Amino acid sequence: MTESPTAHSPDERALVDKENLAYRVGAPLLNRLAIGSKLSLGFGILVLLTIVGAIFNYLASTNAMAGINIADEVRAPTALTAIRAEANLLRLQSDVRGYLALSSEEYLQDQQRDARAFQNDLDELTVLSAQLSPEDQQRLKRVRTLYDQLAADIPTLFALHDDPLEREPAYAIMATKGLRLGGQVLIDVGGLIDEQGRRSASEFTTEAEGMAQLAEMARFQGSLSAMLSGLRGYTTTRNRSFRGEYEANRDLNQQAWSQLKASRPRLNAKQRSLLDGISTNRAAFLRLPDEIFPILEGEHWREDIYLFRTAVLPLSTEMISLLDQLTANQQNALRSDLHRGRQDLVAANRVVLAGGVVALIMGVALAFIFRENIAGPVRRLTGVAERVRGGDLEAQARVRSRDEIGRLGEAFNSMTTKLRQTLSQVRREKKRADDLLHVVIPIGVSLASEKDFNRLLEVMLVEAKTFCHADAGTLYLRTDTNHLNPMIVRNDTLHSTMGGTSALAVTLPPIPLYDAVTNEPNHANISSHVALEGKSVNVSDLSHATTFDFSGPRAFEIQTGYRSHSLLTVPLKTDENHVLGVMQLINAKDSETGEVTEFDDALLPLMDSFSSLAVAALSAYVREQGLRQEIQQLRIEIDETRRQHEVSEIVETDFFQALQAKARVMRQRL
Repeated sequence: MTESPTAHSPDERALVDKENLAYRVGAPLLNRLAIGSKLSLGFGILVLLTIVGAIFNYLASTNAMAGINIADEVRAPTALTAIRAEANLLRLQSDVRGYLALSSEEYLQDQQRDARAFQNDLDELTVLSAQLSPEDQQRLKRVRTLYDQLAADIPTLFALHDDPLEREPAYAIMATKGLRLGGQVLIDVGGLIDEQGRRSASEFTTEAEGMAQLAEMARFQGSLSAMLSGLRGYTTTRNRSFRGEYEANRDLNQQAWSQLKASRPRLNAKQRSLLDGISTNRAAFLRLPDEIFPILEGEHWREDIYLFRTAVLPLSTEMISLLDQLTANQQNALRSDLHRGRQDLVAANRVVLAGGVVALIMGVALAFIFRENIAGPVRRLTGVAERVRGGDLEAQARVRSRDEIGRLGEAFNSMTTKLRQTLSQVRREKKRADDLLHVVIPIGVSLASEKDFNRLLEVMLVEAKTFCHADAGTLYLRTDTNHLNPMIVRNDTLHSTMGGTSALAVTLPPIPLYDAVTNEPNHANISSHVALEGKSVNVSDLSHATTFDFSGPRAFEIQTGYRSHSLLTVPLKTDENHVLGVMQLINAKDSETGEVTEFDDALLPLMDSFSSLAVAALSAYVREQGLRQEIQQLRIEIDETRRQHEVSEIVETDFFQALQAKARVMRQRL
């Protein structure tokens, strides 16, 4: 047993401890018994009453359980399995659609997995079918037949899908006849152009005549290539814009062909032979669209989709309908069985109610008997716990028993002692969390909205210096040559501002990350060490620190009279642990007295969070500037390409060629 304390002071707590020790020696016999022993008699009586009530309840609920068993063993499993089978069938149908659309191996694996799951569902329904109605048995048998047919059609469908020539008849024509005929025409045109280039100038009436014939051949070749590209694009995508491209280039090609045939008398024998071959293959190629276009614009442009739509989809749709009917029938039967079971349970409840009244009377009597021996100490210990919850950590429980509650009281007293010890630590942690929520995160938001680079760096340093109550600070950025270049310097005592939005340049020298001679990492300097290791370093007193070389700060002290006492150096690193720079804060100041002190170690997690937000803002700015430069470079390249294209079009015109010919004649005369 325990009693509520009245003691609050440490002396009174010692008195309570002394009383507890004395009482444990001379406790009464009843208080020495364990709670289990105290409860055995009471629970024994309650168990006896429960057994008697259970016998009557069993006799009254036998009929109700019969109906519930049918619902539990037949109706509900059948309905759930049918619903699961329907879901697996829908997923199977979706997997087939996905594979036909994307040809991804993932959909093929999903289809096989869902097919096995559906097969398992059918096996479970088959086991349960012995207790189903004849109509539902016929439906299940029909589902099995349809699925066997579906399982046989799917591999055929996938094999058809995996063969592009069988799957797309129009593509097969284009990939065989089209590419063969069109490619041969292009090869012959190339031979025609090559032969034209080998002909001597004496074979032409004028030099312009040969150039004109060559231009006709080039136009014919270009329009034919574009026509072939348009037909191929329409065949593979069914995009009518490609058909329009094909028809437009076909007309241009026809004009070029007419001009090319008109120049036949001026060609040599080999060229005329090539021209005859071009005529034959071109005519055969032009007949292919009459075969391709009806296929592309009909139902059989994709044989696998046609097979899916006409065979697989109707089978799965019918199976889904049958499973829906089976599920609905089982749900209706389940409701009927539950209604009958509910009526039987009402009768059983009357018997249970009568037994419950008797048990209630006995329970009240037992509760009254054991209240003071069990519930009373618990209530008093709860009162002590309420006082602790209200903030009174000086509360102590008086232990008056050697049972579990007494041991709990002793453990409770030990717990309050530990709570008092940890309360100060909890308060410190809460303050750090509040700083993160109300200071660091708003600073990160303001950094993300800054668009001026120098201003961004300046805000990063000034906000960190203000947050940590630092007197001075320096922000370094890592260069491509592995140096830490000082970008921003602020010192409140010296009223010094360098870099950032100020007009003064930073005069501090860069810090090398590696030795210029040995190429060894520079761990002597604290800033370079932090940049290399990617971990923050807090130096409480420079005068006693021997790990790092502080000759630079001490030389600065001699020059300016400024004394550095404490340093907090934090890396600015990305999520990939790439260090972009280092932020060094100097001389923490007490917020109340203004005296120089050391930086609190609790600032390190907050500064890590601040560093992450600052690096995110800096990286976002760098990415934005890089994107702007890429866009500008892209615009320049586009303008240059456009000018080259315009010059090329001018040079290739007949008028320009004629001017060149006249210029050559004039040079010869001169």
